[in-house]
Amino acid sequence: MMNKIFFILFISMSILLISPQAHSQFFFMEDPNVGKEISDFTLNSLKGEEVNFTKFRDGQKSILFFWATWCPHCRRELKSLNVIRKEMDKQGIKIVLVNVGEPARIVKKYLEKHKIDGLVLLDKEGALSESYGVIGLPTFFFVDGEGVVKDVTHSLPKKYEKIFKVVSVEDLNLSNQTSVFSHQ
Repeated sequence: MMNKIFFILFISMSILLISPQAHSQFFFMEDPNVGKEISDFTLNSLKGEEVNFTKFRDGQKSILFFWATWCPHCRRELKSLNVIRKEMDKQGIKIVLVNVGEPARIVKKYLEKHKIDGLVLLDKEGALSESYGVIGLPTFFFVDGEGVVKDVTHSLPKKYEKIFKVVSVEDLNLSNQTSVFSHQ
């Protein structure tokens, strides 16, 4: 029994030491992607079209949102994103929803049922999320106009000015709601 405990502890510590992403997220450090240019990628959209991130972004700020339909926190964050999507568009911030590991039919059914709009890319095998070091869903990558990762978070912050220096919830004129991002 004691050998099993030491073995599990050894494996856990090895993973933390080997993976900088796991290490940084476990110890609440800054994600290693922050401050670096984001790697370009091309994925199929839910509509079956190939979409290149750099071409789609076209020099604008963007939010990459890694999510899955089975994830309750992702569903809450998707709802928040859907509420502010039009205002984000006005601010020149493009939102890309990257579904991780699910078939298109399941994703499409979920989005239609919940009336979620926007560009949805399919990371069917999880290769993109793995290459970005995504550990846990939901995960947001905030990318500036030059393609540099400004922040990586697991929830949508109330204020964007700290990340993009462009918009906050107050700027979105949503004061009639208690909080777009409240955990209801």
